[in-house]
Amino acid sequence: MNWNRIVIAPVFPFWVILFLLSLGLALTVVQYWMIQKRIGRPKAIQISLLRLITLSLLVSFSVNPSLIVKKEEKIVPALAILVDRSQSMSLSGQGEKKTRLDDAKALLLDGEKPLLKALKESFEVKLYTMGESLQAIGESELPGLKAVGKRADLNRALEKLGSTNSLLLLLSDGNVDWNGSDRKAPPLIAVPMGDPRSYKDISIKEIKAPPIAFRGRPVQIEVVIKCHGYSGITVPVILRNGAKILTAKSFSIRRSPEEGVTSFSLTPEEVGSFPLSVSIPPQFGESLTANNDANIALKVYRDKIRILMVSGSPSLNYRYMRSAFKNDPTIDLLSFVILRTPANIINVPLQEQSLIPFPVETLFTNELKNFDLVIFDDFFYRPYLNLNHLEHVKEFVRGGGSFAVIGGPNFFGQGGYEGTPLEEILPARLSGKEDYRRDLPSGVKLSRLGMIHPITRFSSEGNNHQGLWQEMPPLDGINLLEAKNSGRVLLESTDGIPRPILVVGNYGKGRVSILGTDFSWKWYMGMLAQGKGNWAYLRFMERMVRWLTRDPSLDPVQITLPAKPGEVGQEMGVQVRVKEEGSSSASKRIASFSVFNPEGTKVVSQLRTTAQEGEFLGSFLPEKGGVYKVRVETLEGRLEESVVVAEAVEGLDGVPNHEHLKKIAEATGGKVLSSGKEVLREAESYGEKIKEHFVEEKRLPLWSAPYLLVLIPALLGMEWYLRRKGGMV
Repeated sequence: MNWNRIVIAPVFPFWVILFLLSLGLALTVVQYWMIQKRIGRPKAIQISLLRLITLSLLVSFSVNPSLIVKKEEKIVPALAILVDRSQSMSLSGQGEKKTRLDDAKALLLDGEKPLLKALKESFEVKLYTMGESLQAIGESELPGLKAVGKRADLNRALEKLGSTNSLLLLLSDGNVDWNGSDRKAPPLIAVPMGDPRSYKDISIKEIKAPPIAFRGRPVQIEVVIKCHGYSGITVPVILRNGAKILTAKSFSIRRSPEEGVTSFSLTPEEVGSFPLSVSIPPQFGESLTANNDANIALKVYRDKIRILMVSGSPSLNYRYMRSAFKNDPTIDLLSFVILRTPANIINVPLQEQSLIPFPVETLFTNELKNFDLVIFDDFFYRPYLNLNHLEHVKEFVRGGGSFAVIGGPNFFGQGGYEGTPLEEILPARLSGKEDYRRDLPSGVKLSRLGMIHPITRFSSEGNNHQGLWQEMPPLDGINLLEAKNSGRVLLESTDGIPRPILVVGNYGKGRVSILGTDFSWKWYMGMLAQGKGNWAYLRFMERMVRWLTRDPSLDPVQITLPAKPGEVGQEMGVQVRVKEEGSSSASKRIASFSVFNPEGTKVVSQLRTTAQEGEFLGSFLPEKGGVYKVRVETLEGRLEESVVVAEAVEGLDGVPNHEHLKKIAEATGGKVLSSGKEVLREAESYGEKIKEHFVEEKRLPLWSAPYLLVLIPALLGMEWYLRRKGGMV
């Protein structure tokens, strides 16, 4: 409704204005009597009236008249429509072939008079989608909308839209994050998507396992299972290590819905990172099968290093090695010393002999897998071991075990590993016909690789590692070796032609080494004689054992995995740190950085430096769920870790949670409605209650109107024209 009125605001007292009007009228009358005789009565009347009108207009300006224009306006309330587009909205809706998101789009766009169009007649409507973030969209984008991303965060949406909208409309299956806050928010009308009665699902909700485990000790793994839509059935729950089935259990579902726990007891026999998976076979009619599998990476450490050492004789070398191992509380040593050979015939019954026979079959056929490291110390193997036993040692190393050979006269002489399975795994061979020399004492020095290798780089004297080894007493006997392509020389002799003394290598998943002397005990006694203690010998033996058994503390490269599992489509980052002074030298230690997906296929990855010296950041983009292998290869070997990547829907509870929507609506003063007609009726009813009006008022001064400013000169011009025509000008 519009209405206008004129108001005045005199700039002079009202009596002054009346006086001026009266004076103007009097002057006009006088003028009329003076000019009527000259130009006649009609023209005199015209001129006088023009003069009177002009004077009256000029005097009226002092009254300051204004036109008040009023206009009534209506405020259109704002309505925000929130469409849940999180992953659960891609599940089945009311129809067999339609998703919950399809039902939400049909509610807004389909029908003779679509709900979205009808709401726009009464509200200022804005469309938003909720997923990983809140996004505003246009109506044209709605038909092509797809369900992707994490669970929607309703708290953030209410915080952002609550103050600018009078009403909210939420289309969701109820799987949204809401903290139940009583913060003031506009009423929310919720339209539930999906049908809880027809939804069927068995999901692995959570796997509870310790962050670390120890080899040989039982580990409890608990699996939390959630069921909906099934009752009175039993399903198998399967635990796998990669593709290998470890064990399975039955889980009984008595009613719907139900949540229960089943547990597995696992005793790991090897150290390392193992990809474990728990799965439940899909059931008939199951709505969602992607959450029937879950993965974890179990990190297994050794509580003690188990060593089997076989020595060819009770030599000083054996004595001091055994002493070093026995003084280390982390080592569990089982040693056998050959005191007599089968050629030493004695006429005493076996049961009366004090020496026990060497249990070859038990050790090298049945129990070999229970050890971490096997050491042959100047061992003449032929009277005791056959080729089948040596083949077991080879397979033991291939599978991740460690093997070390300590030299001496029997190492490649009577021992004769040429042509046996051990020849393939050893990192060095004889350099000629002569296999052992005791003519001149031989000093030792570090090779170029030995300067940085963790076995030989153990000095506390900064970079003076070479000087430490040069101080070591010379060796009275060495084996004449040459390294294979697979071998890496760490120590070599200093007399004449440098000959390898310590050679290490890899075979399969295991590590091997050759110490080509039976006089390393002199590094113990000789240093004591010089008054420098035996710490260097003990440190050397400790680090050799720990490197061979892949002790993580000795790895020059450390891989730190993210605290939480990754997700498909989101970049994963792992931290790689090199124990080396100077980032430039550290970068040279890393030969390659690779990532392999669950099928073993190499994926695109990158490794870049960070601001921290010796620290790097590796990253890759997983395209599927499962356990990925992160591999860092260095000059000393390679390091692998397992990282779990979850499917986008792994662990997702896709049951339509309509009760959750009811709580949200009640907390905001809204309602839960199921049809477009009910939504429109409720929205229009609420719109009438909150309808607001306001009156817009404008004050327009009349004296400032352009037509009045033009009228006064026009009147004066007409008066002048009549005067001139009457001969008065």
